[in-house]
Amino acid sequence: MNPNAAHKTCLAAAALLAATCLLPAEAAHPLLTEDTATQGEGKFQIELMVDRTRDHPPGATVRELQTAAVLSYGLADNADLQVGLPTLRQHTHDAGGRHAAGGPLDASLDVKWRFFEREALSLAFKPGITLPTGDADRGFGAGRITWGTLLVLSYEPGPLAFHSHLGYRHNNNAAGQRTSLEHISAALTWKATERLKLVADLSADTNPDRADRGSLRYRILGLIYSPTPALDFDAGLKHGHGRAAMDRAFLFGATFRW
Repeated sequence: MNPNAAHKTCLAAAALLAATCLLPAEAAHPLLTEDTATQGEGKFQIELMVDRTRDHPPGATVRELQTAAVLSYGLADNADLQVGLPTLRQHTHDAGGRHAAGGPLDASLDVKWRFFEREALSLAFKPGITLPTGDADRGFGAGRITWGTLLVLSYEPGPLAFHSHLGYRHNNNAAGQRTSLEHISAALTWKATERLKLVADLSADTNPDRADRGSLRYRILGLIYSPTPALDFDAGLKHGHGRAAMDRAFLFGATFRW
């Protein structure tokens, strides 16, 4: 394979993997696991996220800067509408030299509905779609509308809380990837003080690459600092497990509510 073709293949694979991994990014950053919390009728929230990743696919080193903005609006006390706009900037070093590329990824549109509450236990259903706003020819999107859903569980009896979700996505795409993707994740959060929450997250996803049967597995450790009820700052460290997963990422974010 010539260097230009190798670079194009590496770029497409890494960018499509990034786009796929961003699907559940509406969870409380830096977590991948969704929770059942909603904003309340008529209220807004915006999350701004920056993830710096590093990966070593065969024959290359890839560094990425992924950013996303997610706007949530309370349709009702137990239902939110969410719109996500992610972007990706990628730097690749391989046999052909150094290369850079960037642009928007596929946008997302989701509805989260908390349909069950009993004491500390709650359940939510979150269907959604992605829109082909990314450049599929460069590997920055699926090139088609995809759809999926999450079933979310939260158990919050006190300072220590547990969250989990099961997910499925019909990955309709023009890149020859797998079309049926499954996702499972779980998180523990501990409210150490009134303003500080410590978080841990484990997740596993179907690898969209048909040539690799290994799953994408990640663990995250992080914290969320809330100086006021209307403002959060967060940071986390994400590690990948298995040859298909990205090596590591540093996660930063801010959340504003009104």
